[in-house]
Amino acid sequence: MISLFRSYSSLHAAFERRQSAADISTRLQQSQKELATGIKSDVFASIGVRAAETLDLRASSSRDAAQVVANKLLLGRMESMSDALGTMRDAVSTTLELAIPNRDAPLGTSNGVQAAARTSLESLIAQANASHGGAPLFSGVEQPGRTLQGWAEVNPDTGLSPADVMQQILAGGLSDTASVNAALADLEAAFGNASGTAGWNYDATFYNGAPETGPRPTAGIGDGATVEFGVQANDRAFRDTMMGLAMLAAVDPGSIQDDAAYKAWMNAAVSKISGGSAGLLELETRVGAQQARIETANTRMEDRADIYAGRIVDLEGVDEYEAATRIKLLETQLQASYAVTARLSQLSFLNYM
Repeated sequence: MISLFRSYSSLHAAFERRQSAADISTRLQQSQKELATGIKSDVFASIGVRAAETLDLRASSSRDAAQVVANKLLLGRMESMSDALGTMRDAVSTTLELAIPNRDAPLGTSNGVQAAARTSLESLIAQANASHGGAPLFSGVEQPGRTLQGWAEVNPDTGLSPADVMQQILAGGLSDTASVNAALADLEAAFGNASGTAGWNYDATFYNGAPETGPRPTAGIGDGATVEFGVQANDRAFRDTMMGLAMLAAVDPGSIQDDAAYKAWMNAAVSKISGGSAGLLELETRVGAQQARIETANTRMEDRADIYAGRIVDLEGVDEYEAATRIKLLETQLQASYAVTARLSQLSFLNYM
């Protein structure tokens, strides 16, 4: 009976030694992993109730990171918008430089005004039809195929092209100041969307996007803040610029024989183009200010992410010195366990007796 009990005790002791060695080895591996990663192997068991704080910090950090990515996409769109507005102003300035010296009387360069205006008009229309990520830049919340109708392109909704509208309005000619004033009144009504003639209004034939008074695209930029980034090609700056360029593109100023009529027509066109160009600059400045707000929001969230990361490390991180000390201790214990096991394995039956 004594012999059986002693045999069972030796077997149990051997099992305990193996189990102890396995436990020490597991703890050693965990400590080595902690030292390598700098993070506790079992965060929730290690920090207890403070684990809720790390979960909240990680959720906030992930939310901010997603918002920063969305903001950068929006910044890309607004950058494209700003570049397009700058290109439009550059194109318009070419016509202005030629038209201003000829505004009161035709000079030697007046015969090139119409061609320059047509080129500027086509460039403005092309830039207004630009898109970013497949979405038009200047059509508002609507997504048409083309924001502005091409100069000689028939709008299927009205059966007229912008050139057709101008031709109809100028059908009476510009023989004197009275006819010029009549044409200007019709143009003001058409480009102000107040014309009673079917197809003449700007939003009917020239422009295909969202109404000027409708809701503008907005986006959240984080922390409850939003920006409205909707510049539309039917904003006043666009309409004024388009009207002035269309006036010069539809009529060769040199063909106006009456001096007073010439001066009235050219001054009105130059005034519209100048005012429209200034309006485009104002829109570009507004877009730039919105970009600055978004960049500031991104900087704030990125700085906050660094603070969150530091706090998470404080909660979940491992002290390298403490981890290295623990590894050294566990290695010593494991070596001692192996040494005892090896020494016992060398005992003979006589030692056992």
